Amino acid sequence: MSTMLVFSEREIDLDLLPQDVRLVRLEGTNYSEIEVAVCSRGKAIKLANMELPRLKLVQLTSTGYDGVPLYEFSKKGIQVANAPGVYGIPIAETVVFGILQMAKKYRSNPNNRCVRFTRKYFHICELAEKTVLIIGAGNIGTEVARRLAAFQMRILGYDIAVSVKESFDQMLNNRGDLKAALPTCDYVVCTLPATSETQGFVNRELIACMKKSSVFVNMGRRAAINESDLYQALKEKAIGGAILDMFEWLPNPITNSFRRLKNVVVFPGVAAISRESDFRLEQLIAKNIISILNKMPAEHVLNRIGDQ
Repeated sequence: MSTMLVFSEREIDLDLLPQDVRLVRLEGTNYSEIEVAVCSRGKAIKLANMELPRLKLVQLTSTGYDGVPLYEFSKKGIQVANAPGVYGIPIAETVVFGILQMAKKYRSNPNNRCVRFTRKYFHICELAEKTVLIIGAGNIGTEVARRLAAFQMRILGYDIAVSVKESFDQMLNNRGDLKAALPTCDYVVCTLPATSETQGFVNRELIACMKKSSVFVNMGRRAAINESDLYQALKEKAIGGAILDMFEWLPNPITNSFRRLKNVVVFPGVAAISRESDFRLEQLIAKNIISILNKMPAEHVLNRIGDQ
């Protein structure tokens, strides 16, 4: 069997791959020989316009695939697969970390900066018996729900296609129900992907339904949030605060206007990163490469081959 060339933007443990698989960089490589490309969404978009006659699979290193021209790949007979289930755990743990920072006032507690004990009990709250609404009850949203349930929180979920789901006390299926539930929620967590349907989903209309003490958490795509509406609400203290991890530029620039708000925690955009998620991604990549080598279908394919 001849050697299969795999272009990869990231390192992959060679022990996970058969000996007849060779990893290459795109630069200096004969494009016509590449059969699998392991890459980001940005690189996948560029590959769609290249002549790669032997390419059978574009393996994304992300769960999101917004912007990737699935239709163009389908016409060329090229499968496109993403990486669901890889990043849910570290993102969910980051949500818990952020919510606890807000609840326990860790950032604003004078005891973090000086020896003097200043106790303001009325500012610090418990998570038990509080209500959290998770907008987007997919893999990441479900991982968040599982962890917050351990704090004895009431868990609401929003998903237009699911009426009952494990780890959620109640599922909401339309925007009207979502608006009706928001005034009861202490925390609102957004994990939405970037699609035409989610563009600017969290806007002034939804934010106005939140109670004044609500904390908004965004671990989803930036496109799902109307940032101007959110910034204005936070600046005017119309809601209690926000925990934000997703922005257009990573790492987040120091000029990010949300950084100047005292009621906002801005994370550096690394919520999905962990040694364990890196290993899960490597295993998924290796499994799909082996499937292509053996002329078997890959897992988590997003497009139908031969779409016209």
